[in-house]
Amino acid sequence: MFRRCIIFVLLVLPRLSWAGEVLSLPELLLRARDNNPEILASRHAWKVKRDEVTPTAAWPDPTFTFVDEKFPSGMNGVDPEHVQHFRVEQMIPFPGKLTNESRMKYHEALIEEAKYRATTLEVFRDVKARYYQLYLTDRLVALAQQSVDVMKQALGSAQARLASGQASASDAFMAQTELSRMENMLFEQQQARTLIQIELNTLLNQPTDTALGAAQPPELKDPPVGLSELQKLAALNNPLYLAAMHEINHSRVMMTHHRLQFLPDFGVMVERETADAGPAGRQIGVSISFPLWLQRPIGLYRSAKEHLSEAEASSQAMRNMVAKNVHSEFIETNTYLTQTRNYEASILPAALSNLKITQRQYASGQGDFLRLLEAFRTWIQTHNEYQEKLYRYGQHWSELERWLGVPPEKAKEALEQEKVMPMEMNHAK
Repeated sequence: MFRRCIIFVLLVLPRLSWAGEVLSLPELLLRARDNNPEILASRHAWKVKRDEVTPTAAWPDPTFTFVDEKFPSGMNGVDPEHVQHFRVEQMIPFPGKLTNESRMKYHEALIEEAKYRATTLEVFRDVKARYYQLYLTDRLVALAQQSVDVMKQALGSAQARLASGQASASDAFMAQTELSRMENMLFEQQQARTLIQIELNTLLNQPTDTALGAAQPPELKDPPVGLSELQKLAALNNPLYLAAMHEINHSRVMMTHHRLQFLPDFGVMVERETADAGPAGRQIGVSISFPLWLQRPIGLYRSAKEHLSEAEASSQAMRNMVAKNVHSEFIETNTYLTQTRNYEASILPAALSNLKITQRQYASGQGDFLRLLEAFRTWIQTHNEYQEKLYRYGQHWSELERWLGVPPEKAKEALEQEKVMPMEMNHAK
């Protein structure tokens, strides 16, 4: 009976999955994009800065003044003089000031857009990691459940053989101990799945107790290009690095803006005066204002220069961090990819063969139950290690996408597109 149970678990286990609806990873990513609060907040922050660009370039609002006055005549029987003033004023900043303020807002909008993309990639990475964790846990739950069933059958078989005098009491005690271990492992994995489900539901902004179906394993595939091409792609697409570059441009425009603060502003005024007695009068005036106290523009200009130096240093630090993480994730991805394929090609088949040989020896009376139990544990551990390597591969593949700024499988197309764009720009010129 025990031999039949072992054969059953070996045949059925590789195809087991969590019962329920199959989850689609692309659909989960779309739901996260449309519902995740962090993504929504970052998207609205970008739109706020984007909508501030055009109003910043507009002139200040004109002012309209109306004054109604009465001047006593100082003579008995003479009505006071009634005078009305109508005045319109328009301040005109020195040419270039408002343009540079608008350019500053434009670069601030680009920075927020890059931060929005970075937030989206981070949330997508977390969703993918939880999705692959869900798959891993489902496999471990299925393995633990089958192990419990097998150990229950083994315990019954050992107890029957003990009653007939064909086995010692130690076999029954070992089977009972192993059964308790497997039941504990099953409970632990079931609880782990609940925790992962809570985290994934939170990322999707839906109730934490929403039931989730079965996840799918990551597809094993090699990066389509080498490390040097991936580094180049990250320098062109990583949103964190792009935000740092936009910050440099923002600092340069800020320097120009503060330099223009040394220049004067202008104003135009038109005034009309009407009186009860006498003709109406009209005045046209032009005003000019200049910075009398130079401490303000001088201090702001020096601050902008320091900010530019800070932005350049931060940009280099970000470039180094992006390059380091792309290189690290490239190595990690290839490491777990190779290990996973090795498990599929040799390690899992070897553990399975060892278990089958040990099982035949035990069935023929040439081996003891302890050796069979050890072979069974080894096969379970090997299967768990394989699932863990597969999960780690998917995790680092997702992390690589975060630092590249584009999916790794689309790296070749993205590089070709980057080559085509400069050619199109030169052709347009």
